[in-house]
Amino acid sequence: NGFDELSAAVERLALNDSGLEVHTTSAGSSSNDSSSSDGGPFLGPGLRVGFQGLLHVEVFRQRLKDEFGLDALVTPPKVPYNIKYLKGKNNLLGKGKDEAIEEEIIEDLSKWPSSGTRYEVFEPMVEVRVMAPMDHAGNVMELIKRKRGETHMTTTPIDERTWLFTSQMPWGEVVTDFHDQLKTTTAGYGSFDVVDGDPPFQKSKLNKIDILLNDEVVDPLSFVCHVDQAPAQARSVCKKLHEVLPRQQFVTVIQAKAVGGKIIASERIKAYRKDVLTKGGKTMGGGDITRKMKLLQKQKRGKKRQQSGGKVTLSQAAFNSVISRS
Repeated sequence: NGFDELSAAVERLALNDSGLEVHTTSAGSSSNDSSSSDGGPFLGPGLRVGFQGLLHVEVFRQRLKDEFGLDALVTPPKVPYNIKYLKGKNNLLGKGKDEAIEEEIIEDLSKWPSSGTRYEVFEPMVEVRVMAPMDHAGNVMELIKRKRGETHMTTTPIDERTWLFTSQMPWGEVVTDFHDQLKTTTAGYGSFDVVDGDPPFQKSKLNKIDILLNDEVVDPLSFVCHVDQAPAQARSVCKKLHEVLPRQQFVTVIQAKAVGGKIIASERIKAYRKDVLTKGGKTMGGGDITRKMKLLQKQKRGKKRQQSGGKVTLSQAAFNSVISRS
């Protein structure tokens, strides 16, 4: 379904774009369970491509469209989380009574432990070194703090105008929109690099947030964040999706659900509504309120049927809402 054409086009673009790092993910046909594919059940097989920021993503997608006529979707980056299962009745996870899981690495959020399972989450850590002008030191330190990197942060003067900021930071906070926010806070003068953290994984209180559209979980829009930031980030994603998702003939309900089934954020996109009380410039039903109410109730039932079976199309802007949620 166009995957070979996409792969060939990306390889050609990578020849003159040193910022791209391309890896092919598993095909959905290689397993009986389509969810085992790295692309997930919604997207199927794809390419893992490393970008330098959201601007790089937009330039890459535009080149694909202009030069090869392909319209590709770029999903939020995947981060490997180390899940350590604790003793409990649900720690077998259906793998057999003699094969209890103690520890595993999870990248696909559809495999995140379900509610009721006792586990601890260890997230990957990196050491971030930011070089920026001294005039923007306050903005850089605030950005690092917002990305949960305030512990063990050090500042070193390089010269009269430039400082070096070093901090341990979760990889999940860096790989999303740290590059774009750093460029914004330093007027384009800031730069950074990363090295493996010490230790490489750190225990943290993380929560998986599922995004639901009309009560249906959309796995590609799910994300993981710290429990203290979950309500704010969930509201941010729902609000951005409310702005970018197209209006439909039915009501679109956007919800963010935490592990355990609790809804922590919600938005509604109103449906297009036809004036069923007017036809050909004339008022239907005359002055009979009963007739008018029957027409409105009929329209309401039709909207409800559309909502239960209608599908919402996801654009690149919807995925960018998750990437730039913080």
